[in-house]
Amino acid sequence: MRSNLQSTPEHLAARRGFCVAVIVERRYLSHAQPEGMIRGLRAIGHSVVVIDPEDQVLQTSDSSWMRNIDIAVARGRSCGVLCLLDCLERHAVPVINTRAAIGAVHNKAEMTVRLASAGIPIPRTWIGSPRQVARQLLSEDFPVIVKPIFGDNCRGLELVHDRLQLGALEWPEPTAVVQQFIPGHEFDLKLYCIGQDVWAVRKPSPLMAKLFPQAAQLSPQVVPLTESWRSLALRCGLAFGLELYGVDCIKTEGDPLVIEVNEFPNYSAVPGADEKLSRFVVASTKQESGQ
Repeated sequence: MRSNLQSTPEHLAARRGFCVAVIVERRYLSHAQPEGMIRGLRAIGHSVVVIDPEDQVLQTSDSSWMRNIDIAVARGRSCGVLCLLDCLERHAVPVINTRAAIGAVHNKAEMTVRLASAGIPIPRTWIGSPRQVARQLLSEDFPVIVKPIFGDNCRGLELVHDRLQLGALEWPEPTAVVQQFIPGHEFDLKLYCIGQDVWAVRKPSPLMAKLFPQAAQLSPQVVPLTESWRSLALRCGLAFGLELYGVDCIKTEGDPLVIEVNEFPNYSAVPGADEKLSRFVVASTKQESGQ
């Protein structure tokens, strides 16, 4: 496997610390993460090999590219990312997050089923074609959000106000996730997790920003973490086997409702996120290697 982003063999041979492979979708290469984590790892003396799956050709019989890797960290859920993680895991290279964990939150329908099965509070949700779901809903169930099974970053969302509109919705997939819309909230509650550490961040709702562009100008802010929020976040991580993840919630009069769980977010507004992430990766590597 070749990439102009990889460290040279000579550099790897001369390294003093661990070699961390960061497998990242191209769209995330310039994001706050994993760029900040990469800087943090290099600052404390570890080698980082950045692997962009779109810039690779994987020869399935050649495992030499992973020979020097002590641990791999992935950001993204593309086929290329998941394939590389599968290769690494089959050669006993430790990874964060695992392929199975990322796959479990990739499919929004399966993610919602798993959340409900784990007893985690979520908005009322239906899975099926928009036309089929429209036949079952009552007028008081609206408005609803219609989500693509494999969408992310609010792409493909539709806000639907009644049964007629839902039944007539042109939908490109045979199945959708239809979720009750909880109105009146310009901010979401984000629970950002690094292992057992959790931070609560008040962040503009991507959906509300889509409806009201002025909401997108508001800055995310860290808010005090309650014990119930921390417990909720860790339950979500346990349900999917995630180590680096975010939980998107909507605050209600009672407990928050979980909208989605996402692997390896940007950790917006989390203080010292770069260092916290890099230290977590190093600690995980030491644990895996028995140091």
